[in-house]
Amino acid sequence: MDTRSNEEKRVGLCFRCAEARVVRSDRGAVFYRCMRSKTDRRYPPYPRLPVLNCAGYEQRPPGEMAKRDS
Repeated sequence: MDTRSNEEKRVGLCFRCAEARVVRSDRGAVFYRCMRSKTDRRYPPYPRLPVLNCAGYEQRPPGEMAKRDS
C-alpha cells in the first residue's frame, strides 16, 4: 500500500480539506490544523485524527496539495 493512502487513512477528511494546513514541529511531528477554527469556535484547531465527519469540510481542488504552515 502506498504511503499517501496510509496517511489519508490516518488523517481522514483533513487530508483533502481546503481548510486544513500541515504543520511540522521542530521534532518532525506532523499535525493538521483546521483554519476554520480561527473564525468558528466549533472547530478545534488541531482535531483528533482521523476526522470522519465534519460539517465544515470543503474538498481541495484535485491535484492541489495541502498548504504547509511555516
